Amino acid sequence: MNEIRFLKLTDYENQGTVIKQEGRQFFGYEQGSWVRRGLSLGYFYPDAPEFDCYEVITEIEALKLLKGE
Repeated sequence: MNEIRFLKLTDYENQGTVIKQEGRQFFGYEQGSWVRRGLSLGYFYPDAPEFDCYEVITEIEALKLLKGE
């Protein structure tokens, strides 16, 4: 079974963007539903400028951010 986790991006260009990761697939929240999208692999490669520019957050935190709370 694929692990699901929620990420809040922290790099300058995408700061505050909430992403859902399910296994190797990534989803952005658009118009009330999760839509598959690409995510730069640089977030996971040590030599990339955006490496590790995300925080793992809970689903509850993700939903609050998406609702603007």
